[in-house]
Amino acid sequence: DVFRQALIRQQELEDAEHALNEKRSKVVAALSSKLSALSQGDLSAQITETFPQDYEQLRQDFNTTAQNLSATVEQVIAAAASIRNGASEISQASDDLSHRTESQAATLEQTAAALDELTASVKSAAEGARSVEATMEDAKQEARNSGEVVQSAVSAMTEIEESSNKISQIISVIDDIAFQTNLLALNAGVEAARAGEAGRGFAVVASEVRALAQRSSDAAMEIKTLISDSSGQVARGVDLVGKAGDALQSIVSQVTHISQLVSGIAEGAAEQSTGLNEINTGVTQLDQVTQQNAAMVEEATAAGHMLKTDAGKLAELVAHFKTKGGSAAAAPAKPAAAPAPAPTAHGGDDWDMQPAPQPAAVADSGNTARDLWQDF
Repeated sequence: DVFRQALIRQQELEDAEHALNEKRSKVVAALSSKLSALSQGDLSAQITETFPQDYEQLRQDFNTTAQNLSATVEQVIAAAASIRNGASEISQASDDLSHRTESQAATLEQTAAALDELTASVKSAAEGARSVEATMEDAKQEARNSGEVVQSAVSAMTEIEESSNKISQIISVIDDIAFQTNLLALNAGVEAARAGEAGRGFAVVASEVRALAQRSSDAAMEIKTLISDSSGQVARGVDLVGKAGDALQSIVSQVTHISQLVSGIAEGAAEQSTGLNEINTGVTQLDQVTQQNAAMVEEATAAGHMLKTDAGKLAELVAHFKTKGGSAAAAPAKPAAAPAPAPTAHGGDDWDMQPAPQPAAVADSGNTARDLWQDF
């Protein structure tokens, strides 16, 4: 009986060892199949068959790990797609910004060149206005000098007119003297005729005196006529010179007004030249900044293209993963917080075996599942 009990005990131990090995083999086969699927990129792999009680925690840990990994990869896929789309938009926007910046830089360069030409033209106009202002000042001074000369001429003509009037008065006196002399000579002739032969010589003298008085009277009349004509010419000359003086005075006034206008134009042109110089300086600085911006935009464009390329590579890398959503393009899911689906009833399951009495050799198999998981 003792030997028979020992054989029975030995058989039970062998059966228990065989059952334990069979459980391990099935657990290993299931894990190997799902791990192979994971290695091929199928992150939706789940172990749905229940494990023996000693290995059930291993199944739940595997399923939870696969779910979390699937959710993480889905988020990576979604993030890669978002990065790719964002990089594409950034690249397109950078290209557009680069083109606009280049166009703006070219426009600013043309504007700077046009401002240079305009500044030079305004500066030349300002210098011309200053030159005209100086010329007008000289013309104004010449007109003033001419006005003074005309005024002197008017004064001289007035003095000539006064002298002519005095000469006319003297000629009138001479004419009166000649008339009186003529009367005296006539009376002397009458008296000589009364004297007869004794007064004949005196009569000859009286006749000569009368003739001389007549010639003096005629000459005085001619001189008076000439002086009268001269006075008329002098009066007309005074009038013309006066009008010339008035015209010159008006010219001086107009030249002064024109000089003031030209001076204002010169000052305005100088201010415009200064303002254009400042604008030109600002445009030049803006052109330099725009050129720097264009260079930075080109660098940003290159970085955007590089980011787009890297995002495409990342999308290609994660494209072969199959997640719980069914494809690499599926929306990301939240990481699973709950354990794997609850196991079915143990009634008809192949894993359901009555635990055999554990010998001392296998009494420490409580940590077998975790040790097996670490082996994988």
